[in-house]
Amino acid sequence: MPCVNCGADVTGAYCSNCGQRATVKRLTFREGWNDFWARIYGFDGMFPRTLRDLTIRPGKASLKFIERNRVAYYGPVGYFFLTITLMYLVASLLGIDMVDFMKNSAKVSMSEPPKPGTGQAKFMEELMKIVSDNMKLVSFVIVPIQAFYSRYLFFRKSNLNFVEHTVLPFYTLGHVYWLSIMSLLSYSVLGEFIPASVQLVVSFGYFGFAYADMFTYQNKVKAFLKGLGIYIVAQLTFTIIGIIIGIIVVLLNPEVFEMLRPSNN
Repeated sequence: MPCVNCGADVTGAYCSNCGQRATVKRLTFREGWNDFWARIYGFDGMFPRTLRDLTIRPGKASLKFIERNRVAYYGPVGYFFLTITLMYLVASLLGIDMVDFMKNSAKVSMSEPPKPGTGQAKFMEELMKIVSDNMKLVSFVIVPIQAFYSRYLFFRKSNLNFVEHTVLPFYTLGHVYWLSIMSLLSYSVLGEFIPASVQLVVSFGYFGFAYADMFTYQNKVKAFLKGLGIYIVAQLTFTIIGIIIGIIVVLLNPEVFEMLRPSNN
């Protein structure tokens, strides 16, 4: 029987050439629903297995992908963008504006948030809007920074190339977005955010644990501390780049300069 997708001869339940099912039922609501869940939980539970293993053994999961296993888990880039998309989907379903959410969350974590109506408050709102509109790009930029420090500074003897060093950051950065999703749910139901300090501590610990789980040729404590170092140095580098870009924007944009002028605050 020829495959409906590629035309190759099919002798089993699936096409050996492209993976298309040999028998596909007529499209109905029930068949569409079953196909949807098959894609999510297909390949022996790919999605739940990815969630589980990135939680309890992120380094091993990353190594398995690097070692050419493309069936066990969602790909790192796809998982990274999937969790960001899920975060925005949850916010949309709960009727939460991401700009307001990020702005209020930042106020909670700041000791002295800018006063409403001041230039700093307006600047902060514009900044949050830019970040919200470009969340995928902003988050994506951090990955090569982490990979650079991992490959050329902290784990030079790992025998992994630069691209292979991006696998763990994609997975871990994507996975910590579940904290943001839980914070959205908490904000919607209880009116309270998950404290920024809690998210920071969990993220720190998770990144250290992930690198210790992946680079087992070193002492686990040493690898854990290096993982923390990668996270901290990458965030500092990203912040410095952001500050430089911000200074350039302020110097080239009189309106932004006026927002930040001390007399307007």
